[in-house]
Amino acid sequence: MHSPTADVAALSAEKTENTWIMDRAWLSGLAGALAVVLLAAWFDSDNALAQGLSIGAWQVTDNRLDTVLAALALSTGAMLLVELMRLRQWHGRDFFRLHPDLRRGLWLKFLLDGCLHYGVYLGLLALVIGFFHTAGEYGFARQHPYYQPWFRLLELVWSAWLLGGLPYVLLTRALRHSPEADRMDTAAMVIGWLGELLRARKPTLGEAQRKNLRALLVKLFFAPLMTVFFADQFPHLVNNMGYFLDGLPAAVEAGRYSHRQFNTDFFNISVALVFSIDVALAWCGYVISSRWVDNQTRSAEPSMLGWLVCLVCYPPFQMFLGLYYGAPGEREVLQLGNTWLVSLFTTLMLASYLIYVAATAHFGVRFSNLTHRGIIRTGLYGLVRHPAYASKNFAWWCVMFPVIVYWGFSGNWQLALAQTLGLLLMTWVYYWRAITEERHLGADPEYGEYCRQVRYRFIPGLL
Repeated sequence: MHSPTADVAALSAEKTENTWIMDRAWLSGLAGALAVVLLAAWFDSDNALAQGLSIGAWQVTDNRLDTVLAALALSTGAMLLVELMRLRQWHGRDFFRLHPDLRRGLWLKFLLDGCLHYGVYLGLLALVIGFFHTAGEYGFARQHPYYQPWFRLLELVWSAWLLGGLPYVLLTRALRHSPEADRMDTAAMVIGWLGELLRARKPTLGEAQRKNLRALLVKLFFAPLMTVFFADQFPHLVNNMGYFLDGLPAAVEAGRYSHRQFNTDFFNISVALVFSIDVALAWCGYVISSRWVDNQTRSAEPSMLGWLVCLVCYPPFQMFLGLYYGAPGEREVLQLGNTWLVSLFTTLMLASYLIYVAATAHFGVRFSNLTHRGIIRTGLYGLVRHPAYASKNFAWWCVMFPVIVYWGFSGNWQLALAQTLGLLLMTWVYYWRAITEERHLGADPEYGEYCRQVRYRFIPGLL
């Protein structure tokens, strides 16, 4: 007989597991952040960006781009290792779940099914590569330099999956069996469609399939951006690390160091540090989805408004509303005459950006826009529901609004007014990002409970 008590116990156990996993997800985020900093110091000491990365007698890379991508892979590896250890500790012996076919001795069926899944994934990867090679925005045909890191990464991923994809699929299906993960599996969805076509039926598109497609679109949009963002920021971090350890002390000792130069150095080092870490953590969340670290997408943003207010914050869509163009550039604060005010504003900016990157780190390997991959209840998310959006906007107001005020007092009130409207527009867009995310996550009863516990969206006790 079916027992309601058993259902309640199962739901309670699932809730306890989800809470434990998500509330300590920051451990893998911290591992990734530390890895980025240590890698920058290592690459600087070995001059790896110029000479390539070598580990012992093994020359891993021989060019700048592959070396940067190696840093991205190593930081991701650190996050995955920590998360794997966490989940193994939580589940204990239950971490490994043998596939039913193997328990019944159906080895051949299991092997053929695994090969089919691998082949489908390989075909999907080929389609993805073909799309990016032909989509004009990414400029593959004209060898546009901006997206070259992404195309190089695709080459490396293709080679890695061609050689290691089948063992990965077989081991994952053999040792991490999960009926829920099977239902969420993209390859299984495609295989189901192919089966319906062979039976001369029209493929169905249920909610699970639509969720998978939306989650795939999230990856296809953000993975290239995070790759090129990291390829742009990490070399700055490596160079700044060398300057901070060598050039800066020498300049101070020689008496050649001014307050204005300090402000410039403080700004440059802070931005490179924060965004190298933030993008590396985000890249792991967007690109890696695996049963081994239990970070598959539960649901993806279903509304057009939710997609719109998110995508306009990123290239190429940000230019449509003048975002990042209508407001002053962040570096313009360095041109203000009072160096002490510049120090104050940039310090506030750094403090805000540290909160921003800490909010990203809270998710560990589960960070992603437009998707639901778990609910964080502790740390910054125990104070407000959207610490990343609040801190990022506060940082912008700290360094942009003083510039606007300067233009106003200088007599250029038309520019000041236009830039104020641009800054307000950016803040308004992020407000709607928060609203649409809450509507999406509100379908999960756990998020409703979280909202009742954490009442404020942006500022504790106020807003």
